[in-house]
Amino acid sequence: MKQLIHIFFFGFLSLAQLVTAQQPVQTVVDRNEILMGEEVKLGIKVDASISDLIVFPEQAKFGSLEVIESYPVDTIRNNDRLQLFKQYGITQWDSGDYYVPQLSILKNEAKIFSDSILVKVREVQVDTAKQKMFDIKPAIDIPDTRPTDWSWLWWLLLLLPLGLIVYLLTRKREKKTYEETLQPYEWTRYRLSKLDEQQLLEQKRSKEFYTELTYIIRKYIDSKVYGHALESTTGQLLGELKTVMVERGMNITSTTETRLKEILERADLVKFAGVAPDAITAKEDRLHTTDIIYNIHQVLPPPTEEELMMDAKYRRKQELKAQAKKIALGVGLGIVTLLFALGTWVYVEGAENVQDKLLGNELREYYEQDWLRSGYGVPEVGITTPDILVRADEDKLPEELSQYVGAFDNFQLGEDGDDLTITVSTYLFKEGAQLNELNAQNLIGPVTSGLEQDGATNIVMLDNELEHKGMKGLEFSGTFDFEGSTYEYDLWIFNENSGMQQVFVTHLEDDVEDKSREYGRLIKERILNSIEIAKIENSKKQSGK
Repeated sequence: MKQLIHIFFFGFLSLAQLVTAQQPVQTVVDRNEILMGEEVKLGIKVDASISDLIVFPEQAKFGSLEVIESYPVDTIRNNDRLQLFKQYGITQWDSGDYYVPQLSILKNEAKIFSDSILVKVREVQVDTAKQKMFDIKPAIDIPDTRPTDWSWLWWLLLLLPLGLIVYLLTRKREKKTYEETLQPYEWTRYRLSKLDEQQLLEQKRSKEFYTELTYIIRKYIDSKVYGHALESTTGQLLGELKTVMVERGMNITSTTETRLKEILERADLVKFAGVAPDAITAKEDRLHTTDIIYNIHQVLPPPTEEELMMDAKYRRKQELKAQAKKIALGVGLGIVTLLFALGTWVYVEGAENVQDKLLGNELREYYEQDWLRSGYGVPEVGITTPDILVRADEDKLPEELSQYVGAFDNFQLGEDGDDLTITVSTYLFKEGAQLNELNAQNLIGPVTSGLEQDGATNIVMLDNELEHKGMKGLEFSGTFDFEGSTYEYDLWIFNENSGMQQVFVTHLEDDVEDKSREYGRLIKERILNSIEIAKIENSKKQSGK
């Protein structure tokens, strides 16, 4: 029986070695134990043929371990076989035991997996008792490291084409504007001069010449004497003109009346019968037209003040109407352009990102800017925050603790009602005044009272025992209302080095479905996870008496 057991045991080992040797993926690390922040090189070796396609994973994290470097793939060729070796630099910033999970490697159309490996991360031991003591350094101005908001450039890019469109639509055309502003008599002189410049008679275009010439005469008579001159026949025009002029007490010479009749009848023959008059007669008709319009203009009664006012009012009304149309068209085009640009922006970057850039998101700005690490109080509480905390008033020491505390320091970022507030408080007890054990029942009252004194309402509070980096304490978390908004908070209390340390973080409640956009929660977790409390010797503890 023993021999059978030995045979089975050694046979199993041989089979395991054979299987291991034939495994297509081998996983190794250069060391299994590191200090926080040190690099571990994770190596993955894959055996493949020349025709195989191998794709290694590229991602920011392997489980709880952060990938800080992805090294190029090394290749060793052995006849028609290849050995591909890929290395990653990974680390972790908190102490503990972490497993590198199985990683998926794509081989052709199949997936193969690496082995899971344990990596132990240990704390960096710092002996603060042997450090020299130095005077407090003077305050310095820290430059604003938050990224510059360039969202105004989007508005500039949108307003430039809008302004160009409005300018093009409201730009006045000089020729058209000049002709429209002329009075009837000046208008006839202007159109006759333009007729002369065309030299239609020299080009033997009699029909076009007489069409323009009679249009000028009819247009003037229509605007100043008889209001239907444009659509009347020659006979109707001459008859109605004589009647109206008699009614209005206007008398023109018989020569003027005869010449007007001849010009209009000759123009009808040219336009409708195809008769081509000689050039001399046409030029005489052109000169007689000037005399006819001048003679009619001379016998017209001067316009009354009421007529002048009505004419100016009408022109102003027409100008305003035309200008309103142009403005409405420009605004419409601008709105369409703006909506198109905004839609494109939303499609490219997403609605939430556009909303944050247009309306602002203070929590997102805090989360994405460069963070700073500093220490506060005695014993020193090291913490990483978006901005440096400022020493606050020291009159916030609870009455329940004043008789036991020799030194009290209070630092904070933000004020009540801000989207984010951070408070770090340290209490160094007097000699003989030890806080033997943190007790939630003894502290829940002062915590609740402090929130109520600051104006908080509807306070919801949960308390839990806390263990963080080897330190034990209490955690008070929940929500409260302040000035119509709901806030989430977390208060961590430790009893280290003959004192008590508090870190209090509040942020506006996250109201989003996307976990990656819960900036308040992400900020709070990063702050609390960075807390470290320095150790001090007994001789240093007495400095707070």
